[in-house]
Amino acid sequence: MAFETLSRSFFTLSVSLFISCGGGGGSDNVITNCFNSGYDIYLGYYAEDRSNNPEDPTIGAVVACFPSTDGAFKSQFLFSYEGCTGGADIGVINGSRSGDTVSGNWEGVIDGYSFSGTFDGSYDGTKFSGVWDNSAGKVQIRIGSCSYFVAAYGTWVLYGLNIDGGLGINIDTTSSPISITWNNTVTGADTYRLDILDKQCLYERISIPDCTKWSIVCSSSVNTAVYGTVPSGCLENYPDQPLTTGKEYITAVTAYDSSNADVKAFGNTVFTSP
Repeated sequence: MAFETLSRSFFTLSVSLFISCGGGGGSDNVITNCFNSGYDIYLGYYAEDRSNNPEDPTIGAVVACFPSTDGAFKSQFLFSYEGCTGGADIGVINGSRSGDTVSGNWEGVIDGYSFSGTFDGSYDGTKFSGVWDNSAGKVQIRIGSCSYFVAAYGTWVLYGLNIDGGLGINIDTTSSPISITWNNTVTGADTYRLDILDKQCLYERISIPDCTKWSIVCSSSVNTAVYGTVPSGCLENYPDQPLTTGKEYITAVTAYDSSNADVKAFGNTVFTSP
């Protein structure tokens, strides 16, 4: 899986990345891309449990490469919390799919603190979903004036490509630069995250830092963005990178509430750059 934390609050961002590659046949038989037969890209989100971490519950975008049938996978993930030590911390995840169930273990370091835990879930024919836990339980990290909590457990959901999710994502490829619109009236949502991802890059490397072309977080007053221009009411997570004519890109939109604990809608669509 690939986890990228959404903003803990609209104007205070805390970013966490979880980068994953699929694998097959055991922990030593690891693929480095998702072009292998029987593997595909899934997008979605995870959430810390609000009852366990009411202080600063976090939700985040997820990118994953899963096998379509039984198989093992070994992955890398990257944590990076802005406002504390900065930089990036890398960990690993080992898991497997058996029938419609997936499970495994993860471990990594966040701001010098070691963490590990388990995850499990199932596929219902439309999406993967399940739960994860932190074996250390709820932990408060303090570094200077920076302080935040890592929850003891939470949930996660992953969808295939081209899932509308009630967000009505539309890409106007006749405009230059392209224009993206979405439904900003999702019930209970007041914050929307827009991510443009390089599809080929995701299949090659399953890496959010490498494959993100542009990312912004917007208030519910915004429903349109021209590529590379940050609208009023939005903050930029990743600066825009040039799009290549004829290449496929993925636009993903996540709608969530001000508590940062509940995802209200998620959708994504694939488009070809003009």
